[in-house]
Amino acid sequence: MTKMANKLRVVVALFAVIGATLSLSAAEKVVPMRQVRDMVRDAKVVEVNEDLCIEGYIISQPHGHNNDLNIQVHYASLKNDDMATIYVESLTGDVGLRIKLADRKFAPMFPRYSKVLLSLKGATLRCSEPCGVTVYGLTDQSIMQIKPCLAEELPRKEKRIGELTDDDMYTYVTLKDCELVFKDGALSNVYERYVQQTPLNRRTKPNKSMDGWATLLCDKSGSPIYALINTLCRWRRDGSGAPQGSGDMCGIVSHIALPRYGGDVLGRYILLPVDGEDFKMAREPEKSSFKSIAEWNWSDNKKAFSTEYGDLENVATECILADIGKGRLNIPTGCEAIRGRDTNNPRVDAGKEKGTKGFGGFVRYGALTIKTEAHNWWDWKKNCGKGIEVEFSTKGLSGKQLLFGFTFAAGEISAATSYGFPVFWNVEYSTDGKKWFKVEGSAPKKLRTLPWHWSQNVHDIHYDSVLAGAGYTEHMVVLPNSLFGKSKVLVRVVPVAKNTATLGYDYNENGALRHNSMEKTVVNFGSVVVRYN
Repeated sequence: MTKMANKLRVVVALFAVIGATLSLSAAEKVVPMRQVRDMVRDAKVVEVNEDLCIEGYIISQPHGHNNDLNIQVHYASLKNDDMATIYVESLTGDVGLRIKLADRKFAPMFPRYSKVLLSLKGATLRCSEPCGVTVYGLTDQSIMQIKPCLAEELPRKEKRIGELTDDDMYTYVTLKDCELVFKDGALSNVYERYVQQTPLNRRTKPNKSMDGWATLLCDKSGSPIYALINTLCRWRRDGSGAPQGSGDMCGIVSHIALPRYGGDVLGRYILLPVDGEDFKMAREPEKSSFKSIAEWNWSDNKKAFSTEYGDLENVATECILADIGKGRLNIPTGCEAIRGRDTNNPRVDAGKEKGTKGFGGFVRYGALTIKTEAHNWWDWKKNCGKGIEVEFSTKGLSGKQLLFGFTFAAGEISAATSYGFPVFWNVEYSTDGKKWFKVEGSAPKKLRTLPWHWSQNVHDIHYDSVLAGAGYTEHMVVLPNSLFGKSKVLVRVVPVAKNTATLGYDYNENGALRHNSMEKTVVNFGSVVVRYN
């Protein structure tokens, strides 16, 4: 009863504000955007039936292809939500609103950087977590006044990742001292043969519908944030590669659940870059905020691993040496590994590589691919998961942040290798190999299968899993500072539950790992990095 009364008071308060404006001209019937946002946040849903105007700046690019995640409605089709989505922030940039237009044909009438006076009459306003307010139903007739502005006229909002709050939702923010965690390939590394049709993949088949992939960034404080990049954005892979250093990262703050990435796993805030110019980080690696201790990325496109016994095309019990710095990587007992494919080719044009060794977005020998029967991912005596384990030294080193990151994906673009593997993985550390500790605050990471399609088909159409990943998922944790100054540090990425992926049109994790689980599984690691500052 109390909640109902509070909602009623909020609605009454809102229309009291509206009623007070009825005698004013259209330009004066303006309610502060924060006040509207707060009222809708409390009421959850508000239908606007009277005159109500808001004023602000348009911060999104009409038909920029990155205004929102396009929703998968069928195995081979998407609802292009981003083309009917715009964002308006207040004149001071303190709060913003997401606007879903009644039809995407109206989008060009809302050019970026314009100062706009909008009528919300006839619109429905809804609040969703975390405290983002969306306006539904606006048309070109909702524009009361609009004036072109220069980018310099908009308020500049600068923050660090850890300083973001719910007030920043749907506003354009400059995040300071950011860099990509994984610097190989393009701004968004996906398997081009399965994403939306553009000149990057126009000759490929069987599926051209996958959209939206997340790229991981962090700042010099070790705070992470994902940037969502839709696959219709051609600037995501223009051949220039990814920036190697640190600098500003700009975009619209939002919250998005990405089913192909594992669901609502990207954190409370994500960033929507409006275009490629939002990646303002330095190109030079020496301008990074972090130094490398050990890195494995296998992007040289060679068939063999570097080991203590020379270059080997297959490894089982041998240690794989780091490509950068000094470190050793071991795979689980009972497994074998070869060089597999990674989705980090910096350029793919018309479905063919130009100036790089790769195809369809892949570097052909760019990953560590581990093949084994499913039961080998678990230590049945110790009742814990088995995965990759890296060893490195921090002797003589001290610093503020010690970062560990990895990218991984399951399968080999086939149904036969896209099930049976453990779904939930996490990072653990040790200094003696006996006592292992979980990284505080680190949630399990979902291992996603790469695209695959049924061997059967209907009407000559191959059916794809609607929740297969478009590439390798990217993950990072901050290790405790107590690991500085150690002769030996061990970090492992291991399954933390016996849930396994099952094969189906709708991907799920309802399978169970058992002693006799004999499915042939394939788990790929594209990069493993250890850095500090």
